[in-house]
Amino acid sequence: MLTTPTRHSRADSPPLGTRFAARARPNVPVAVAAGLGLLAFYVALSFLNSPRGFLGTDTGGKVATLVVMDKHGTADPDVGYWAAKYDPEAVLHPLYYTSHVGARYVNLTTLPMPLVVRPLYARFGYRGALLVPMLGAIAAAFAARALARRLGASGWLAFAVIGGASPVLIYALDLWEHALGLGFMAWAVVLAFDVRTARVRPAWGLAVGALFGVAATMRTEALLYGAWCVAVFGLLLWRSRRKWQPSAVFGATALAGVALPLFANLALEHAVIGASLRATRAIGTAQGSGANLTLRLREAVTTTFGARGLSDLREDAFLGVLFVASIVCTLWCATSTTRRSFAPKSAVLAVAVFVLMCTLGWGFVPGVLVASPLAAAGLSLLRGRNPARELALVALGPLPLVWAVQFTGGAGPQWGGRYELLSGFLLSVVGIAALAAQPRWVQVWAVTLALGMTAFGVSWMSVRTHTIDRAMGQVAALPEPMVISTWSHLFREGGAYYDPDRRWLTAETREQLDRAFEIAQAEGIDTIAVLSVGNDAVDPGPGYDTVRIEHIAFFSDEPITVAVVQRRP
Repeated sequence: MLTTPTRHSRADSPPLGTRFAARARPNVPVAVAAGLGLLAFYVALSFLNSPRGFLGTDTGGKVATLVVMDKHGTADPDVGYWAAKYDPEAVLHPLYYTSHVGARYVNLTTLPMPLVVRPLYARFGYRGALLVPMLGAIAAAFAARALARRLGASGWLAFAVIGGASPVLIYALDLWEHALGLGFMAWAVVLAFDVRTARVRPAWGLAVGALFGVAATMRTEALLYGAWCVAVFGLLLWRSRRKWQPSAVFGATALAGVALPLFANLALEHAVIGASLRATRAIGTAQGSGANLTLRLREAVTTTFGARGLSDLREDAFLGVLFVASIVCTLWCATSTTRRSFAPKSAVLAVAVFVLMCTLGWGFVPGVLVASPLAAAGLSLLRGRNPARELALVALGPLPLVWAVQFTGGAGPQWGGRYELLSGFLLSVVGIAALAAQPRWVQVWAVTLALGMTAFGVSWMSVRTHTIDRAMGQVAALPEPMVISTWSHLFREGGAYYDPDRRWLTAETREQLDRAFEIAQAEGIDTIAVLSVGNDAVDPGPGYDTVRIEHIAFFSDEPITVAVVQRRP
């Protein structure tokens, strides 16, 4: 229940601004029950989605790897390639982003997640494997509770909102590393936040660094957040103690803590596949930072304020900024005697923008401040000196670096700024703290808005997963002996249907398509199904005739067009 606490409302909720409140003894049975209840909620929601459709193509690549692992009964992540003798570098591999590593063909961005979930996938299928991201989401929810209590806010409200009304819920329902990585980073922030309340020992910094390091084996941006978090709380430690030694110990041991899981992951990758995935990806990310500044600025706007990932960035950003501004304005006005009358008008405007976004049809909400309305509410506490402002500083400080290095080309089709999840998480906790001083109707309005946005995301995910499942089921049933996709991510979207023996290829360009036809000819295949996304069939070029065109329903009323072509005698 939402209440407006007084300065002495409850023992475990010290007033906002109290830096080092006494910690109440945790009620373990209640915490266990809450965790199990949230897990049951996640499991129930997972049945709304198809186990053969996913939130993103990276998940499709992981599932394709698990399919092959399960088929061969091994932990080897080699997805194979039927056309390897014609295309050894996997340029035309059906799973886009497949790398040729030694004798293997690997379509993974990280290795720990597939290895951890493999026994669950083999025993219980895809929904069983979701237990791992679900546990990561539950860990994040408990970290939100811990941070909220340190800010004098309702810990259980933070637990419920982060776990059930934020992007954390969306990523708990997909086999991506985001929820698990966020769980590790969130608890690292909790420990770092407490560094001023305890005697700083080497183990303290090691723990903070190790948690960020484990997260970095799955999410590269964890390194940026970790460095900034350690720097901020190390500086605050120096200000509170007026001694440099504790801060130096904290920073040095945190650096050592980060290195340990990174080296362990490097050893694991070399043992399993003979090369490094994360190090190569991190180096590539660093090398590409700052490149194409215009594109990076556009995608920074999309992943922060994007309302629906619209093709017109000005319209999309306008909706997102209007939504965020109306939320901040509502909280700013509701506690002022001179501006109080304007708060309901601003609240209605936020609801109107939300309804407008929903009327645009199903789709992603890519902006972190839009998908997390309480993160937008957290911006209202940037003024003044208090622990909430310090937490907001940890959330906002790394964003320019994250924008500079985030993977480009996929800003629109994602939920809640997946590279900025820790920022959204921390700002949401700050937003929950901000609600403590608000009238009851503002509290109810803000939480309802967060619930509505998350419900839209859950509904969209259900539509998306079933759409992918239905469409890829029809693609897999095509009778032609060879199928070529001219859209790079199609077979990766349908990773659950991947079979290394299926004669599928991906050809993005005309040159690649001609090369795919040459492979077909070498294999003695005369009839080929060529797929494209949209209403236009692919021109097969000289030497082939189109004998049939059909359409398979796909996203946004754009079908998969199947052009069946036959080689002339």
